Amino acid sequence: MELVLSRAHAGVAVCLVGASPALAEALRARGGSVRELPGPEWKRGKGPAPTLVVLEGDAVERVLEEGLEALRREAPGAELVFSLRNAGSARALMGALTGEAPVRAGLSEQRMLRLLAEVGYRVAHREVVPCASGGTALAEDTAQALRALLAQLSPSTQVEEGLYVAVPDGPVRAPVAGLLSVVVTVEPGTQDAALDEALFALACQEQQPLELLLAAPEGVDLSAAEAALERYGRLGSFQARTVRAPSGALYAEAVREARGQYLAFVDARCVVYPRHFVELVRALQTGREAWALARAFRTEWASGEGTPPYVRAKVPFPLGERLEVEHLVIHPELVHAMVIDRSRIGPFPVAMESGLGDLPARMGALFPPVFLGGIASCEVRGPREPPAVAVAPGTWLVRPLDAWVDVVARIREETLQAREFRHRVVDMLNARVHGIPWVHGTLKALANRLKSGSGR
Repeated sequence: MELVLSRAHAGVAVCLVGASPALAEALRARGGSVRELPGPEWKRGKGPAPTLVVLEGDAVERVLEEGLEALRREAPGAELVFSLRNAGSARALMGALTGEAPVRAGLSEQRMLRLLAEVGYRVAHREVVPCASGGTALAEDTAQALRALLAQLSPSTQVEEGLYVAVPDGPVRAPVAGLLSVVVTVEPGTQDAALDEALFALACQEQQPLELLLAAPEGVDLSAAEAALERYGRLGSFQARTVRAPSGALYAEAVREARGQYLAFVDARCVVYPRHFVELVRALQTGREAWALARAFRTEWASGEGTPPYVRAKVPFPLGERLEVEHLVIHPELVHAMVIDRSRIGPFPVAMESGLGDLPARMGALFPPVFLGGIASCEVRGPREPPAVAVAPGTWLVRPLDAWVDVVARIREETLQAREFRHRVVDMLNARVHGIPWVHGTLKALANRLKSGSGR
């Protein structure tokens, strides 16, 4: 009730769907105009359109599942306030999985968020009760692992119930099949020359259809980037848009604005070769993986006194023949060498407040990628090698058992090969020493003196 009253002011028009006499009385006491509907359905009725719609009881599920489009159309400026017991909480899912509890009726938070987004609402305020850790007879370690995996796939599984305020916004449509959206992040201080080169490389991409999103924090000047896109627009067929948001919300807003089934992130200082995205998208289309990763160069810069910086070397990331999860932790810059198929990751949160540094590691923990092991097809031109990403504690890795068996066998084989190589080197040196008469005798005499000296 407190949240509803905090959103109400004198003269506000409220539509209360579902019986709640106490709330209706409190709203009228505040000078609000209250129209009560018994529910569970919402109807427009006569009079001015409401500015606040409160859903109670059975009206929550009925209106969200069946009446949102009508509500958005007939009361376009109204805010929605409602509470929801999450049918997709980890506690409910694990209870149903083990048979210790019936399947929880109602909507999951994830389903609710999708329904709101599809018709043009976004959640502006959210108060939640976290999911309790108990509720199952499973061994604690097993239950903890399952809860952690659910949280990595969908953070909303950790919510038991919540109170929400949804406000009108632009609708979020389903991703366009086959379209690749490339988010080009432009940070403060990015040099125009580097940005121009990055955009030229993107304009030369063979991947079609292609969408470029220039994502920059508020206040960053994009006039040079926009001029470059207009200049290079004749080189290729692509759509370009600009995304503005505060730094902490920039990636989330860019992901929300991206329309493509395929999603990639490129720093404005990076360069991608013409067939980079073609090969990555093709690998996803011919396989069943959720994301693909290409080999990449790390560009080393140098500069002399009075001369501009220049490329001193292009060093491939040391990934070996097989991509391992530790590579994704050690080299967070690989986020600029990947493409994600959004249709295969479910509610996985691509953008986090911490940025994109841990995205490859988080993706690799749940979704084994397809690795293009050929020649590097892009350059990461950021600062010197950054530190390894700090993976969140309790992150779990999904892999079949035979994959772990193969890893252990490969490590054992490499260890044996290294030991055999060491023995061969020692034998070779020993043979060479024997081939020089005076060296072998001298070393033997020295060893005997040391032995006799230590015995005194």
